Amino acid sequence: MVNHLIVGRRSRPYSYSSTMVDWSQLPYDLVVSIANQLFEVVDFLSFSAVCRSWRLVYLKRNWTPSHRDPWLMLGEYTEGDVSIRQFLSLTQFKVYKFPLPEANGCRCWGTSHGWIVTLSQGFAIRLVNPLTRACLDCPQHSMLRSLGHNEVDWFAAIQQAVVLKVRDEFVTMVIHSYNRCLSFAKHGDGAWTDVPFSVPVSLINIVCFKDKVLALTGVGSLLLIDIEGPDCPRALCIASPPGNTKGWENMYLVESSENLLLVLRYKHQLKLKFKVYKFDILQRNWMASVDIGNNILFVDDYGCTSVSACGSIKPNCIYSAQDNLESSVVPQQEQTLIICNIKDDSTDIQRIDAKPTTFYACPVWMTPALW
Repeated sequence: MVNHLIVGRRSRPYSYSSTMVDWSQLPYDLVVSIANQLFEVVDFLSFSAVCRSWRLVYLKRNWTPSHRDPWLMLGEYTEGDVSIRQFLSLTQFKVYKFPLPEANGCRCWGTSHGWIVTLSQGFAIRLVNPLTRACLDCPQHSMLRSLGHNEVDWFAAIQQAVVLKVRDEFVTMVIHSYNRCLSFAKHGDGAWTDVPFSVPVSLINIVCFKDKVLALTGVGSLLLIDIEGPDCPRALCIASPPGNTKGWENMYLVESSENLLLVLRYKHQLKLKFKVYKFDILQRNWMASVDIGNNILFVDDYGCTSVSACGSIKPNCIYSAQDNLESSVVPQQEQTLIICNIKDDSTDIQRIDAKPTTFYACPVWMTPALW
């Protein structure tokens, strides 16, 4: 096909084919540089499908974006015999649907490392990557099935499950619901290791901060969980709770821009509210914080994740997805996202256009990854 490029009063034939760029011939280093400008995993997958040479970035695992926003994993429904999970990406406020039979009928917890932790009705714990569907089986844990002579409801056996990266090693940790004790297993372990406590404690949250595992008790005390020393594992109390923490609905620990934050979620006159405290490492106490700067906090019923603001996502805000239903059989018909601005105390509610679920699951934040 021939077109004409007009230059002044003269025209000359112009062939698109004569100037068309062969994108597959771009230098590989340049292709990698272009790929790493893409922060959304679905955009990178589309990028990888352009040609064979571009797909090498995926095959060689050279996609290392400097920024990745979490996705909100919603409930489960079926198409025919296939289990489908829905994921909300805030970049375009779009819901993606992926077949995920590996998590069919499971209770799930999100992580910041590409995995979700699943608990099956048979009390099996494993890590599942929703994008690649890769699975890692965790050891069986006898304490999950019974508490003394009493049978344990599988859905309520675990309060929280997380995957932490401690000194470049992934560690799976679980807080048991009934006695709130703590267990952990490193990749390749054949059994869980229980963390002993000198006095009874009720743990509600765990985080890794500067390669240290920290846990939060129900009264707000901060514990250091040492899993690598000579007398390990052991727990040490390193800080008392901040003052004026009454009426909280949930508390979270989160690392944000190299700071340790304590986030309190509560309701005031039926309106969702948050308080944020920053930990002073030298003084070992909590200081009230009026804002979180250019960061964003993503909160669900189980945990909190922090990233720096990028693109259309508002900074200095908390994106909260919550649901306090305790049953696994209640279908979820509608889901909303509550956005709280820390600085001006304003609240915005956005409806998520997702398909109604047939199996209830608390919405959880997880950071997608391909490996």
